[in-house]
Amino acid sequence: MVSIWHDLRYGLRMLGKNPGFTILAILTLALGIGAATVIGSVVDTVLLNPFPYKSADRLATPSISNSITRFPVPVFLDFKEQNHTFEDIGAVAYFGVRYKGNGVPTQQLLGCWVTANTFELLGVRPFLGRQITLQDGKPDSPPAFAMSDTVWASLFNRNPKILGASLNLNGVPRTLVAIMPPRFRFGGCEIWIPTDLNRSSFISGFGAQPNELLAIGRLKRNFSLQAASADLGAIAKLSEKDYPAWFRANYKIVVNSLRDHSVGHFKATLLAMVAAVFILLLIACSNVANLLLARATVREREIAIRASIGATRSRLIRQLLVESGLLAAGSCICGCLFAFVGLKGMIAAIPPDTIPPEVAISLRSETLLLAVGVSVLATFVCGLAPALHLVRRDLYVGLAGSAKGQVADFNTGNCAPFWSLSKLHYRLCC
Repeated sequence: MVSIWHDLRYGLRMLGKNPGFTILAILTLALGIGAATVIGSVVDTVLLNPFPYKSADRLATPSISNSITRFPVPVFLDFKEQNHTFEDIGAVAYFGVRYKGNGVPTQQLLGCWVTANTFELLGVRPFLGRQITLQDGKPDSPPAFAMSDTVWASLFNRNPKILGASLNLNGVPRTLVAIMPPRFRFGGCEIWIPTDLNRSSFISGFGAQPNELLAIGRLKRNFSLQAASADLGAIAKLSEKDYPAWFRANYKIVVNSLRDHSVGHFKATLLAMVAAVFILLLIACSNVANLLLARATVREREIAIRASIGATRSRLIRQLLVESGLLAAGSCICGCLFAFVGLKGMIAAIPPDTIPPEVAISLRSETLLLAVGVSVLATFVCGLAPALHLVRRDLYVGLAGSAKGQVADFNTGNCAPFWSLSKLHYRLCC
């Protein structure tokens, strides 16, 4: 343990004597670590886990030939009642909400009519209040609604007493029964009102018929998107004559995963950035390898002298690896700082409405550990190669440069008589 402590002290001294090399090596690796962590975190949160919903990988939404994403109410009900590939299907229709409170100017909010089964389908519990149930959508049930966390914070300052209050929405008093978690932004809406759809009724209280619905469903296990597309396509054949504006010639029902439907357009950009960052990390590691090899060439005489006065090969290799470890540690610290700052810049650079509002981009510890692990491993491998090269050198070749009985004093940069090897041994090994 004492000898390792001596190695650490000596390694710090040697790195401190070469600040240009040390700073360049640390910043090079830190740049690779930071960039890899930022892009890895964005890919993980945007492409792999964008939604906080239950079994989000099985959530899918149908469209017509990948362009028309909304369906008439009867067609949606046919899909819901006759399909064989979905566990359940819900729907959403958009409308504007005017909220007028006591002493508060009228607020314009984005609202959604949702089928009452939607909340159970998504599997997200409210932050406050109770879950929306099928009973809430019945015409004879008291008017109820759910509110987003953003509206709760901006209009009511997160006051929990607002739960259960009756609020005026478009002139209709409705009871707030649920405040959803921050990441719940289904449909990008701020207000959700449950309803029960049938083929002939309109939504009471607002006087608007939701004639276009965005459908979302959870696939049954072991059913593919292609099977779901074929299933809904067969059902649509029965309705195509009644709705020629939707089912035009050569149409095709396509079922896409909710992830691809929401962030698929961003996928190519992120994958290109992943490839670029991977190349950057490889370049960083190769540059550090070149720096360590160049530095090893300069230190040939030092290693030869230490070996000639009794230092074992294992001790020399350990010393060089300790120095590599110190470089790796410094790179990890700087890389974490770069990742933190870089992620803030990345979030600010993403254009609005590019990714779903449910996506919460954050620094992923798994990605950071992976980038750090790769960099540390690369640093040790890069440090091991010159270490093995140096300790296998012929001592005579290494000492040949110390002509006329002079050797370098590596602490002062001056030359010392060869007879002062005991002092040099203390400086190099302790």
